[in-house]
Amino acid sequence: MSAVAKPGTKAPDFNLPLVGGGYRGLRDLLDPGGGVLVFFKEDCPTSELVVPRLGPLAEALRREERFFLAIEEDPEEVARAFRDRNGIRFPIAWEAPPYPASVDYAIGTVPALFVVDGAGFIAERVEGFIKAEYEALGAAIEQVLALGASPRILDRPEELPVMKPG
Repeated sequence: MSAVAKPGTKAPDFNLPLVGGGYRGLRDLLDPGGGVLVFFKEDCPTSELVVPRLGPLAEALRREERFFLAIEEDPEEVARAFRDRNGIRFPIAWEAPPYPASVDYAIGTVPALFVVDGAGFIAERVEGFIKAEYEALGAAIEQVLALGASPRILDRPEELPVMKPG
């Protein structure tokens, strides 16, 4: 894992195109006081299982005026199909090879979720899927992003396995 991708280090800068138009970058995350990034890939079964279920987290952060962005390691048409197939309402950015943001964040396994504070430091990093890690994220996100309450992370967590490698 690269030093730039570890908790306690500065989050690497990025500016990526969104499915449907526009761009989002690290500056967009910092302005509202931090947020969550999740990197994923369409052909990863763990991404297919977890990313569509992050709607409650994305909605909670939107209500608190914080940032949430899913970043797909695929071309726009693949990202659009993933969004549409799964009924996703949160923003999805995309990047094609050689995946510059993913390289800068030292992504080795997807999904890879990062909590970034308002000063631009990575506070949490979770790769793959271990249900207990995701369930514990609510309290960490509440503290790091100074939210009023611990956000719900996943939709229908009772239907998820205890773990699924990325």
